[in-house]
Amino acid sequence: MRIFEKDELKILWPFYLEYFMASMLYVFPAFSVIYFLSIGLSAVQIGMIIAVAPLASLIFEIPTGAFADLYGRKLSVLVGYFLECSVMLSLFFFKNYFVLLLLFLILGIASTFSSGSKDAWVVDLINKKNKHLVHNFFTKMQTFIYSGLILSGILGAFLVKFFGLGIIWLASATSYFISIVLLSVFAKEVYVKKKIELADSFKNLKNQTSTALHYSYKHHVLFYLLLSIMVASISMSLQAAISWTPLLKEFGVQDYAFGYLWSGMSLMAAISPLFATKFMKKGKEKRFIVLALILCATVTSLILFVSSLVPALLILFISLLFGYSKNPVQSVYFHKFIPTKLRATISSVESMFLSIGLIISPPIAGFLVDNIGPKYTIFISAIVMIPAILLFSKIKE
Repeated sequence: MRIFEKDELKILWPFYLEYFMASMLYVFPAFSVIYFLSIGLSAVQIGMIIAVAPLASLIFEIPTGAFADLYGRKLSVLVGYFLECSVMLSLFFFKNYFVLLLLFLILGIASTFSSGSKDAWVVDLINKKNKHLVHNFFTKMQTFIYSGLILSGILGAFLVKFFGLGIIWLASATSYFISIVLLSVFAKEVYVKKKIELADSFKNLKNQTSTALHYSYKHHVLFYLLLSIMVASISMSLQAAISWTPLLKEFGVQDYAFGYLWSGMSLMAAISPLFATKFMKKGKEKRFIVLALILCATVTSLILFVSSLVPALLILFISLLFGYSKNPVQSVYFHKFIPTKLRATISSVESMFLSIGLIISPPIAGFLVDNIGPKYTIFISAIVMIPAILLFSKIKE
């Protein structure tokens, strides 16, 4: 059985290596909520910090996506990674709540330079070299990312246990530095940059953005797909680390052990594309995604009956399996309806809709955790998934 298709590694090895190496040191998601709790922040404050990054993304996503379409995806990605690296280094030194808000605001702006643009960069390269590799790329991309994150949890547990929670920011900054080196030196780009005057560039940015929004709104698939993605992101944010972390701490999980938990979650995410490949038939992407959403919501709702660690972990892992398995399928399904010249911009429209969900839900999750507890917050997230399922079901290809 061949793991890689013909020419796949020749074309994509820098991206696969970067996904794996950078993910291995990207430890802060596993410990960020614990870190913020350890410096005295409430769940609502943590929710506000989490929400401010997607708020910045919402404002800057489409213009920076248009920037990538006009001036090149590679430059856009590298600029974003440099800014994100700088923010991670700064987070090591500052603990003031308002400074943290500012840093996460900058982090959100920085992320818009790479979100959408990176996928568009790789998809354009594949379409130029070998169009049949698109499915393989999105599946293997997730596998490489979460394989690295499996090791990141183990490494993070070691670092936190011996050096304290603050080390997570230095390790994560290093992950961005690795990405910058690998992509700038080894990754190729086939996109031809447009040579225009500065005065014309703002006009072109406006036109590109307007075209992408109009195209997405009028498209009979993209409109409902984007709305469904937004609602699903709200649901998943309500049951994210801001809810699960305090619940698992109630069940006795130690701070450093969240690294091992992160490794287990990453393992589940790494095998989920294989789950999708086994059960999804080509051309049936929509049916698979709807089924995955239904199963994720059903399993999550069982949290209401849990009172100990083991069943809580089972619910967490199984819901993650269904949630992650739809991601590569959804990416392929999404890009199937986008023309090349608008690929990065419309990908940024998708990120904008995700940002709306991520802005709304963390403060709400924090408020709910502070007032009704993490268990009921997670249960509510399952209820919120129902509108996403209904919206996706309305898609008529």
